[in-house]
Amino acid sequence: MSGPVKPAAVKLAFCSGTGDLNRSLIERLRSIYPELPLWVVSDFPPDASDLKWLPWHQNRSLRLNLEKTRAALRGRSIRLAAVMLAPNVPFRRMRLAALLLSPRGFMAFNENLDHFMLRPRSLPAMARHVVWRIGNYLREKMGADSFFRGVDRQSSPQSVAEKGCLSPFFPETTSSLPGKPQSEKPRVLILSPYLPFPLSHGGAVRMYNLMRRAAQDFDQILIAFGDEVPPQVLEICVEVTLVSRVGRHEYPSTGRPDTVEEFDSPAFHAAVRQAVAKWKPAVAQLEFTQMAQYASDCRPAKTILVEHDITFDLYEQRLGLADDWEVAYQLKLWRRFEQDAWKRVDRVVTMSEKDRRLVGERAVVIANGVDLERFRPVAAEPEPRRILFIGSFAHLPNLLALEFFLNRVWPSLNDVTLHIISGARHEYFLDFYRERVKVDLAQPRIELEGFVSDVRPAYIRATVVVAPLTASAGTNIKVLEAMAMGKAVVSTPAGVNGLDLSPGRDILVTGDMAAAINDLLDHPGRRHAIEQAARDTVERDFGWDPIARRQAELYRTCASLSSTTTS
Repeated sequence: MSGPVKPAAVKLAFCSGTGDLNRSLIERLRSIYPELPLWVVSDFPPDASDLKWLPWHQNRSLRLNLEKTRAALRGRSIRLAAVMLAPNVPFRRMRLAALLLSPRGFMAFNENLDHFMLRPRSLPAMARHVVWRIGNYLREKMGADSFFRGVDRQSSPQSVAEKGCLSPFFPETTSSLPGKPQSEKPRVLILSPYLPFPLSHGGAVRMYNLMRRAAQDFDQILIAFGDEVPPQVLEICVEVTLVSRVGRHEYPSTGRPDTVEEFDSPAFHAAVRQAVAKWKPAVAQLEFTQMAQYASDCRPAKTILVEHDITFDLYEQRLGLADDWEVAYQLKLWRRFEQDAWKRVDRVVTMSEKDRRLVGERAVVIANGVDLERFRPVAAEPEPRRILFIGSFAHLPNLLALEFFLNRVWPSLNDVTLHIISGARHEYFLDFYRERVKVDLAQPRIELEGFVSDVRPAYIRATVVVAPLTASAGTNIKVLEAMAMGKAVVSTPAGVNGLDLSPGRDILVTGDMAAAINDLLDHPGRRHAIEQAARDTVERDFGWDPIARRQAELYRTCASLSSTTTS
């Protein structure tokens, strides 16, 4: 009779030193019990892609970091938990975590890679380490005193920074540019984390198309994060203010999602208050959930929050697919922030009736659409057996969709070319999400492109367009663009979330994507019928012009409420 199965053992390297020391620690641990997998606990991903990374969030509490690490280690035992005892490095909690996770496996290294474990026989090594550390401290203190005696007392902070003592401070900056001439039309203030041009993602497509039409009836003032204003934006706004965004690796642990902290800017708060005082807008529109934090700066204007997607709904879907501590933690933060945000604004715009029901009585549906003139069918025949996937790798659900497609669908497709348009900086996001997503793009018949300013030629060449999302919130503008181009789309149910379409007529929605794709490739007549129905549906229901009229009606309603309140 066999006994209980022993849990698989792993080694942990807690990177609690400087960069070079951490790399030395990792290489040293590779040689100890080389048969065991090595996992790395650190605030940045390790250089080597073969290592399992457990992110450490320095601004989170020890309890939260321990919970996340234990969740990742569930079902495994820790043979070694090694730390680097480098001085003047703020990772004491990380070292304590290693000790709490595995007291028996705890192994401490110094800068010379001398080490000890918590064993009686290690007492001489511990004593030598303490004596050596005290000696180093005294030598460093004497050296530091000599250094500061050599620094002129009148030296500026910049000159001291150049000597290596201080990090220079780079403040956020704002710049305002005039756009089209102002008029007597009602004024709308728009706050966005991104510029609405170029059209590099679905949010920008929506914003630009609606702002371009709203410019006929309203004077728009835009405040956004960015560095340079495209002329296409100046043509539709009377003023554009840009706030530079200072990137940070860690954000304060305030109980709000990281994305909210990322876009919390004192300079942006000040710019909003100045714009309200200068322009006295009747309406302020906050694009994307994280911008709800600026609602109070917009008063007395009536505030509209545009929920491009319900973020906690997306996290709920992801958690339903796989148990993940980080996803569950972010879900809790987003649900609290997002539901509170709905109470702090006057109206919430959602992309679908499904999302409107989630929000409640403050919400109205102003759906996504498509530019019917820009995206239209052409007479040219597509390239045989060519399929297209468009999705920025910056958005994790797109990478998860591609992983699903390559693992579950691609092996069942024969003699097919897959064209992937992955958005700007796709290499960075592939590396950034490498612990969550494994995609092999170095395969025959896969063509990968980054950001493409005009995707219409890619649609023209494609025989079939795929939307294999496993989790999705809001609505998918890329599906509408493909339909407007007269293309047959094969999608998972999540890929058409919130879109009022007729499966089997406008689009194929199926759990067996491979069979559906092969059927369309092998039977052109069936494909042509779906292509025609797809174009007919978007012409009837998804043009930007009627959608823009619904937005204008909302603006006028809010403006009248604002004038009534003011009077």
